[in-house]
Amino acid sequence: MSVAAGQRLLIDLDGVLADFDLGFVRAWQALGGERPLVAPATRRHFHLCDDYPAIWRDAVTATIAQPGFYRQLPPMPGAQAVLAQLARQGYALTVCTSPGPSLAERQGWLAEHFGPALAASMLALADKTLADGDWLIDDNPHPYGAQPPRWQHVLFDQPYNRHLPGPRVSWLNWPTHWPPIQTLA
Repeated sequence: MSVAAGQRLLIDLDGVLADFDLGFVRAWQALGGERPLVAPATRRHFHLCDDYPAIWRDAVTATIAQPGFYRQLPPMPGAQAVLAQLARQGYALTVCTSPGPSLAERQGWLAEHFGPALAASMLALADKTLADGDWLIDDNPHPYGAQPPRWQHVLFDQPYNRHLPGPRVSWLNWPTHWPPIQTLA
């Protein structure tokens, strides 16, 4: 039996499994016209619209809300191979994402790229502290809510969260950074 057997791994979707930034850049540029573009490598805020001047924030939000936006997102490099490996190692995998009007589209994207079983078990929670798991891999630097989480937060590496300390992973550095070393205070 694997060491991972019985451990539940919660995984965020946007910016962790789906390359949200690359998908946004493609959709934003396809609109044409004179519009500013914030390069993903220079982002400094978790919420994409906060990286844009105030006058463009509604347009950014509208681009993300367009039907089909989530279906065109590419998977993050390495994500499919790592999730397949984690499943073979005995981790119980659950995608944990925020609710919203694009939920059915995100679930369809998940089924297409990671299989129907993972899509069927997807959780949509505004407060991820309500999810039961051992680990939460999330690019959100502060995925906390109403109660202390049972899971340990592992920050998924993104430019907008690199200023924070703590365990972090990417799908490309996975073999050398998983499982994260737990530090005791």
